[in-house]
Amino acid sequence: MATFNNGINGGFNGKVGSAVGYQLNGKWVMRGLPKFSPKNKKGSTNQKACRSGFTKMQHFLSPVIAFIRVGFNLESKLRQMSAHNVAKSYNMLNAQDANGEIDCAKIHLTYGNLIGVENATIAIDDTGFHFSWANNAGNNWIRETDQVMVMAYTMEHQRCYYKLSGARRNEVKETLEIPLQEKGNEFHIWTSFIADDRAQISMSNYIGSFIF
Repeated sequence: MATFNNGINGGFNGKVGSAVGYQLNGKWVMRGLPKFSPKNKKGSTNQKACRSGFTKMQHFLSPVIAFIRVGFNLESKLRQMSAHNVAKSYNMLNAQDANGEIDCAKIHLTYGNLIGVENATIAIDDTGFHFSWANNAGNNWIRETDQVMVMAYTMEHQRCYYKLSGARRNEVKETLEIPLQEKGNEFHIWTSFIADDRAQISMSNYIGSFIF
């Protein structure tokens, strides 16, 4: 069932027959539902591999959706797509092999051209992960106010801990607290910088995997 917005002449949310209406980037759009032939429903070997890769990436990104909504926000506006779909498309193309297996070192959770985190190091104690990095702002005082973004993700348990607006670039350190119940679990970690005005963001850097 669909509901109309602003009367019969406005956009609508939901399904009407073979069409679906929804709002995208402030605009009302409509798309038709896909039609599958009996052959396509069964799927060729390549189609099955593609669907498997799609499912694996969907499963991987689901816990970090709040992070990628910020991380891919600027690029999503340029492409007029949702941040989730841009992140999924980019990472399926660049961070999955032919079997759909994910390479965390190639995963990006933020997308942009701002100068990123350099010379990152991590120390671990019972509090969590302690990050440090080089102040690579140079003589640009605006870059000194960029804020670090950090993500720690345990893929085995599908849980993540993160900061979207951490310490400034020139403060060169940040702490991400992790609950003690996660002791012994492996975490994959990414870092990034976002501008103070949110008008620029860097490509995320994969720091590695660490046992808490």
